[in-house]
Amino acid sequence: MLADPPAAECIGLAATPLAVRDALAGLAAAWRGRGIDPELWDVAEQVLAEALNNVVEHAQAGREDGAIRLETTLNGHGLVCEVLDDGAPMPGGTLPDGRPAELGTGLEDLPEGGFGWFMIRTLARRLSYHRDDGWNRLRFEVPHQTGDAVA
Repeated sequence: MLADPPAAECIGLAATPLAVRDALAGLAAAWRGRGIDPELWDVAEQVLAEALNNVVEHAQAGREDGAIRLETTLNGHGLVCEVLDDGAPMPGGTLPDGRPAELGTGLEDLPEGGFGWFMIRTLARRLSYHRDDGWNRLRFEVPHQTGDAVA
């Protein structure tokens, strides 16, 4: 007998802060309706909010026609998320290091990706990024909070 396929959600959204907020609210309702662990969703929502808002602010900066596609899949390890967008590529074609910014420095001296990418790298596992046919593809997994996920 075949196992049930993993539960999945896929949505498209405009590259605006309001669309990100609405998409996350819709996903929260969908996943909670399926009985997802509230702790898992709370962490996933934090990571997704940061990633999606980065897309809006940086990759899609100044564009009114930018597109984002978000795919989420629940598996035995946690929630796998893939964010696709047709905006500008990541600088250098790689993910930011995500080292925490030093406190006590001026705003102009804060590194790009200091707080947000540090949080993403702390809460998510199996991060990957690549550019494919004009689309950015960011993929990561938010593990169940039981500590049994493999980095």
